[in-house]
Parts: sequence; structure tokens; C-alpha cells
Amino acid sequence: MFGEPGAQGQPAGRVRPGGPSGAGRKSDGLLMRIGDIPIRVAYSLGAAVITGVIVVLIFMLFSGDEPSDPVGARQSVAPTVQPSPTVSPITLPALPDATALKALPGTPSVVLGAVTDAKSAVTYASLGKPWAAKAVPSFSAGQQVGSAGLPRTVIASGPLPGATPVKPLKSDADYRKAALSAVKWTIRNHHPEGGKVTWTASQRLATGKGWVLAYRVTYEVKGKEHSSQAALAVIDIGRRKPSVLFVTVPDTRKRLWADIAPVVASVRAL
Repeated sequence: MFGEPGAQGQPAGRVRPGGPSGAGRKSDGLLMRIGDIPIRVAYSLGAAVITGVIVVLIFMLFSGDEPSDPVGARQSVAPTVQPSPTVSPITLPALPDATALKALPGTPSVVLGAVTDAKSAVTYASLGKPWAAKAVPSFSAGQQVGSAGLPRTVIASGPLPGATPVKPLKSDADYRKAALSAVKWTIRNHHPEGGKVTWTASQRLATGKGWVLAYRVTYEVKGKEHSSQAALAVIDIGRRKPSVLFVTVPDTRKRLWADIAPVVASVRAL
């Protein structure tokens, strides 16, 4: 009824051929234990892989909001700072002692009447041909010969260039200083670049409170030296900001140099 000794408790049909039944149980247990280990490792590895995939997906999802090259992007987006244009300073020689404005050689133009510049509150001589009434940049009234290109031939009036003086101009020194500043402005804006100044007159305004400066501006045009004769008067008009009368004539129209002194002598406040 039972098998041979050593096989007790084992059904006959379950005995593995080729080896004792005890060895079969040990082999089965070992295989089960070995089989359990790969399953746990597989679960662990699977979980790790899934976790890694999730992390990569999250990184890829949110990293899309950032530029691939943040430093390069910041550099390209940052506004380009343009260098400020270099402005050459205007250097003028020291003013001479009081020197009267003198008539220059040439042929004076016919006086047709008077220019009344209501905005600047001044009046002065209106000249005939070749002079013609023209708008002169930065001035409120003017007369001109030829084109508006540099060097210009103009007679023009307007408020003192720049800001209104902080304090009212009272003394000759105040008006002389204002005239000096206005001359610098004319050199920068109404004469060829690089002009050099030589003073020819510095005096009180003959027709009221103010100051007159006359000067020669030397410069180069197409490699040749040329010059303009010019004069500027600062006129007290009873306001915090005075007015100016500016006259300049280049050496290509020397005969009109004779108009400078008479026009400046004619200016007065309204």
C-alpha cells in the first residue's frame, strides 16, 4: 500500500523519477525562492523606469517654457545701447576790451523799410535785392540771399537761444555773457563745422540795453579756406528772455559785408 522507505507521505504518482524525493523538495524550494527574486527585482526596476519616464516628461513639459539658450536669449532681447553722439566743444578766444563795430567794405544794399518781428519784439532794417524775406531755421523772422546751405547769408531775429535766464539780465556783463553764449550757438548751427572765431567788435547796443559782438569765422569748404563776417546783438525787450539779431555773410558775397554794421545799428526793441 505504501511506497518504499524514504517515499513515505508522497503519492506514488508524484515521485520524480531519477532522484530521491527529498532532493526534489529542495530543488523545488530553491527554484521558488530564485523565482521570487526576479519578480521583486522586476517590479522595482519597472517602478524605477516609470518614475524616471514621468520625471523626464515633466522636465520636457515645463522646460518648453524656457529658451534653449537662456543666456543667448537674454542677450538678444536686451536693448542695444546706442552711444551718445560726440559733440565737439566750441572754444572761443577771450573777448577783447570794448571795441566799436565798424563798417566793412562792400556795396550797401537798398533799405526798403523795416522788419517788424512781433514774436521777438524787435524791429530792424529790411533790405532790397539780393536780400529776400525767408524763414530761417530757429528764428522767428529773417532775410536771406541764396540757398539755406552752409555757409549761409542771412539776417535773422528771434528769442535768445537756449533756456530762459534764471535771473533777469541787468548789467553789461550779463548781456555780454548772454551774447557770448549765443555766438557759440551760431557757430554750431549756422556755420560750417570746425569754424575758428576772431573777434572784431564788442560793444554796448547803441539803441537800448544790450550787447553786440562781431566776429570772423574761418573754416574749410572742399579743402579750401573760407571765412564769414558775422555779428550778433542781444536786445533787452523788457522780458526775462531777451531777443537776438544775427547777421552772417560769407566771403563768396563780400560786397554784402557792408550791410552788416547798418543792419545791427538799426535794431531796437518795439
